[in-house]
Amino acid sequence: MVNVPAITKRELNTYFLSPIAYVVLTGFALAHGIMFSMALRPPLDPNNAAQWALYVPIFLLVPAMPLLTMRLLSEETNRGTIETLMTTPVSETEVVLGKFVGAFIFAVVMFLPVLGELIFLRFVGPMDAGPLLSGFLGVFLLTGQFIAIGLFCSALTRIQIASSITSFVLLLGLYFLWFLARDSAGSLARLLRYLCPPMHYADFLKGVVDTRHLAYFALTTAAFLFLTAKALELRKWR
Repeated sequence: MVNVPAITKRELNTYFLSPIAYVVLTGFALAHGIMFSMALRPPLDPNNAAQWALYVPIFLLVPAMPLLTMRLLSEETNRGTIETLMTTPVSETEVVLGKFVGAFIFAVVMFLPVLGELIFLRFVGPMDAGPLLSGFLGVFLLTGQFIAIGLFCSALTRIQIASSITSFVLLLGLYFLWFLARDSAGSLARLLRYLCPPMHYADFLKGVVDTRHLAYFALTTAAFLFLTAKALELRKWR
C-alpha cells in the first residue's frame, strides 16, 4: 500500500484544479446554508438546529457525490491514462484506495461550512456533544459509502456523465427502498429497509452509535471498493 499516499495526493491536486469541484463546493455550501436558515426561526433551540444541520446532507449528498466521483476512473479511461497507471508497479487495490481517500478528504473540506454553522450554534446556547459527534460520524460514514458507489460507477464507463447518472440513479434507488417496504413486515421488507442508508443514519443523529449501523456502512463501502478493484482488474486483462 506504499503507493496509496502518492495517488491520494495526485487526486487532491486534480480536485483543487477542477472547476466542477468548486461548483460542487459552492453549490453544497449555498444549498445547505439555505436549508439551515430554515432552522433559525425563533424560538431557536441549538440542539434541534444542529440536528437539522446534520440531517440536511442526507439529501444534498445524493446529487453532490456523483459529480465529485464521476471523473475518478472514467476520465482516466477516456484519456488512456488508466493503462499507463496500471502498467506501473501499482495494484488495482492501491489505485482504488488512493482515489477513494482523495475524494473523501475533498468531501471533508466540503463539510467545513457545516462545522461553521455548528460553531455558530454553540455561541447561541448550550449543546449536547454526544449527538454532534455521532452525527458527524454518521455523515462521514454515509459520505464514504456514497464515494465508494460513485467510484464503482466511474469504473464501469469512460463517459463521465454516464458515470454520474448511473451513480445518481443507484443512490436514489437506495433511498426509495424504504418506501417500497414501509407497509410490509416480511423478510424481504426487512432486507430492503436494511439496505436503505437513511434507516442507519437516523440513529447517529440521536447520539446512538450502534455496531449494526457501523457494520452496514463498513461492509457496503468495502464491497463497492472491492467490486471497483475487480472491474479494474477485468479491464486490465481485456
